Amino acid sequence: MPKATILAVAALALLFGVSTAPAAAAAPKPVAVVHSEVIQVGPYTLRTSFSEWPLRADRSLDFLFEPANGITSMTGTVRPLSPAGKVFQPQAQSTSEGTDLARHPRDLASWGFDIVALTAPGTWRFEFTLDGPDGRGTGVLEIPVGERPGPPGALAWSVALLPLAAVVPIGGYLWWRTRPGRRRETWTWA
Repeated sequence: MPKATILAVAALALLFGVSTAPAAAAAPKPVAVVHSEVIQVGPYTLRTSFSEWPLRADRSLDFLFEPANGITSMTGTVRPLSPAGKVFQPQAQSTSEGTDLARHPRDLASWGFDIVALTAPGTWRFEFTLDGPDGRGTGVLEIPVGERPGPPGALAWSVALLPLAAVVPIGGYLWWRTRPGRRRETWTWA
């Protein structure tokens, strides 16, 4: 291709705003907060925000934990307890003693959990421990979680498997009709 043609195509691409470079990765959308609860954790005020409200069991949502003075120069843990009293471990680094509060991946000015589903309906208890310039503080947030939305799991799976119940007999019939042993040329001697 002549050099003049390449230059002309490049000039037209620039003129019309066409880019041959790969598009930059889109920045993640910020967390849409729809409800917040404010609690006292020792000498600190902590706002806990949710991306869904009312909360439902087995429904994914984001949690944000924001101290009034920001997360710089502070550390903390949260220990989520299910209605049955079991410690919920929402992240890989979670232990039975709690989860170290880490920055939320889409809101770096806050701590939080990204896309977590609470597993059971009832009253959940979040026990917070914060360490900061005013010392250590503890506090508790209790939040109600409703029933799982939609039909019961067994009914949903039954309806989803209905097409498979039709495909298996049809597939078996087609295999039986076309299997090699039924063909006359299979049994003839040449």
